[in-house]
Formats: sequence, structure tokens, C-alpha cells
Amino acid sequence: MEVMIGLEVHCQLDTKSKLFCSDSTDHHGKPPNADTCPICLGFPGSKPKVNKKAIDYAIMIGMALNCKIAERMWFSRKTYFYPDLPKNFQITQYEVPVASDGYLNVGSSRIRIRRVHIEEDPARLVHMGGDITSAEYVLIDYNRSGTPLAEIVTEPDFKNTKDVRAFLQKLASMLEHLGVYDSSEEGSLRIDANVSIEGGERVEVKNISGFENVEKALNYEIVRQNGMRRMEVEVERETRHFDAESRTTKSLRKKETEDEYGYIFEPDLPEIHINGNWMENVRSAMPELPDQRVARFVREYGLTDYSAGVIVYTDKRLADFFEGCCRIYGRPAEVANWTINYLLKSLNWRSERIGASKVREETFVELLQMIDSGEITERYAKELIKEYVDSGESPRKIVGMEGDGGAAPLEEAVAKVAAENRAAVEELRAGKGEVMGFLIGRVLAETGKRGDPKAIREAIMNYLNGPEAGMPR
Repeated sequence: MEVMIGLEVHCQLDTKSKLFCSDSTDHHGKPPNADTCPICLGFPGSKPKVNKKAIDYAIMIGMALNCKIAERMWFSRKTYFYPDLPKNFQITQYEVPVASDGYLNVGSSRIRIRRVHIEEDPARLVHMGGDITSAEYVLIDYNRSGTPLAEIVTEPDFKNTKDVRAFLQKLASMLEHLGVYDSSEEGSLRIDANVSIEGGERVEVKNISGFENVEKALNYEIVRQNGMRRMEVEVERETRHFDAESRTTKSLRKKETEDEYGYIFEPDLPEIHINGNWMENVRSAMPELPDQRVARFVREYGLTDYSAGVIVYTDKRLADFFEGCCRIYGRPAEVANWTINYLLKSLNWRSERIGASKVREETFVELLQMIDSGEITERYAKELIKEYVDSGESPRKIVGMEGDGGAAPLEEAVAKVAAENRAAVEELRAGKGEVMGFLIGRVLAETGKRGDPKAIREAIMNYLNGPEAGMPR
């Protein structure tokens, strides 16, 4: 059975103030309802005023998605009664969005973009004693109310969930490179996913955060709808919620039609004309986009299309990190190899993005330089990188190669192990090389697995050949 999936991606625009008032959009560490005013609280008589930066960002997004930019646009009122909208309507765009009829190429597929429009974010609901379907009561924080959103609506061009995830990853990378949203902010990218099977009724799964959760929600919904069709149960048009813990969707309400929202022209805001000079100023301010950056990585650093794509589309900060490493270490292929195959794996294990990690360009390059110089083996470096990502410390410090004015930790460990295993040391001195593995293992245990086996072997031989061994020759 053919699956049809369309997306509505809500991106919180990274402006300093809200869409229709001057309240701050930075609520970190502030109590609920601290960043509010009569406009974003919907007080009678309050008048909104448009944030031009939000429109600039939306135009930029439309250009990056190959859209047509509207020469004239206006805002509308979308009426619905819900506690997160105190004035009982949302100011959005309906008849004429800021951008439309675009596309984004993902692999060999072209995903059509129906529209990009601007709207205000509602307040944040805090469900107490359960989730959205089972909470005992709900608290409302209006700090978020009025934050500018760009909604990116696709055509139902997706046939499977893996393509959905690939699209979202590329779209997020594009938005990061444009600098229009902060990916570290919780809920800065939220997705409504619409899915139907073989022309059946469309079901919307609302407000999903995280690309993995989008994939899980859609996989569950496809299985659910397929099961209903096999049992000849009609799939109803409705809005559902994804429960990340149970990995299931739950019914919220019957899906409204467009007519039920009662769209009308927003009388408190003027019609906006976007002329050629405005568009040219926005276009000239646009940074390098992900596809352009991938092509440059291939051209300048000699990477494969695959390696460049992984680095760029995974995270803009990862691409910045890669270029920073290349500026201080002249082997980009090695940087790419260790970044993709080992650094990313360790970060993913910690569910951590590089921007929030302790990893730094200088210390990561230090690890690669230690391999080049023979201070550590590649095999050991693959283990060392895990501890490096955990601690962020200098790799040389981790393996005990940085002196502190006294004996190096590795030398102390070798002396202690030799003193506790004199029989094994005598066997090694007598030419029984197979005992070396045992001694290396004991030293690793003593150092908490800190140290390179090659360096430990050398330290043991130095100990045996030195007078500090304190053993008969």
C-alpha cells in the first residue's frame, strides 16, 4: 500500500524580540510569565507591530528553499479556542504566505515546498500529573507566546520514513547555516506530520520534537493505519499525539477543516510590500548553504561526497569544528576519518552534540598528532577517544605523558607492577617474551586503562634496563 507523508515544520526564529512586541525571546532562567506584555497576552486594545527581522529570516528561508517570494503579503487571524492563545486567535498567514512553490533536493528525490509563512508561537502548556491525554491539570507559561515562527509546509511527497528523516536533517542544517534558529534551544524545531495510505483519510501527528521521534511516530502510524485497513475499519481524519515513552500515537481530537478556523484579514497590521531592494539586501546577507559547503569540502579538502555530506549535514558546528581542525592540522582526510568514524560515535553514545561537548579543536588534533608521531597506536587511540570525549582533557594528560615535576604516572605504575610481580619480571628478563602481555595488562589496570600499550611496553623495557629496578643482573 502506497504511503503519502507531508510535513509542517515549525522553526522558532532566533530574533531578540517577539514577533509583534518588544518582549525578549530569551527566557533562560526566568520564571514563568516573566517576559510578557499586553500584546502577547492578548489584552483588549493592544496593537501588534511586526518584527522586520522575522520577515527577513522568512524571506531568507524561502530563497534557500528555491521559493517564489511574495511581492505583497499580509497577516490573518486563525480563530480557535485553546488556553495557549489568550486572545482566542493566532496571528498567522493564510491567503498569501511570504514564500511558496519551492523545493529541496534530498539525495535523488525532490521534495516540493508548498509554502513558508510566519506566525506567532502560542504559550507553553505544562501538563501536571500525566501527559497531554492524561494530565490532572495544566499550567500555562506565556513567556513563549508571541515568539516568531516560520512554518515550512511540504507537499505529501514522502513515501517512507527514512526519506522524512533525511529531509529534516538537511533542512535543519540549512536553517543552522542561515543562522535563523538556535538548534540548542529545546523545542526550537517542532514537526507536525500528516500521513495517509492509498488516498485514505489524512491523520496528523502533532508537535513532535526530535527527528528520531518523527520517524518512530510515522512508523507506528503507518502500521496502525495498515492494520485498520486490513480489518476493514475506516481511518478517521483526526489529530493525534505521539507518546515517546510508549512509542505510540494517541487520539487528541477530530481534525478541523480550514473553514472551521474562520480566517479573516488581521485589521491591526498593514499589508507589506517586499520590493526588489529588500530581497536583494536579504540575498546579499545569505551565508554559504550546506550544499555549497559540501561541494567546497570536496574541492578544497579532497573529501568524498559522502564524508563531506556527513560532516556538513550532521551539524553546522561539526562542520565548523572540522574546518578549525584543518587550519591547525594539514591532513583533512585524517580529520574527516576520525571525526566521522570515532568522534561522532562517541558523541552519539553520550547523546551529545559537539557544540555542547568538551571536545576542542586543539586537543582533538593533539590526538591525531600523537598517532602520527608514534606516541600511541591507532588501536589505542580508538579507545582513548572515548575517555577524551568524556573528559575533554588533553590526550597526553590522559595517557600520563605530561610530567608534573615528579615521576610520570606511567613510570610509577610500571615500578609498582614490577615490584608486585617480580617472578614475571624475571621471566621477561630471561627472554620469555610472552609474559610481556601480562605485565602490560597489569599496568593498564593500575592506570585505570590509561596508557598506550606501545608506550607501556617501552616503559617496561626502560625499567628493566635501568638501575631503579633493584633486581640482580
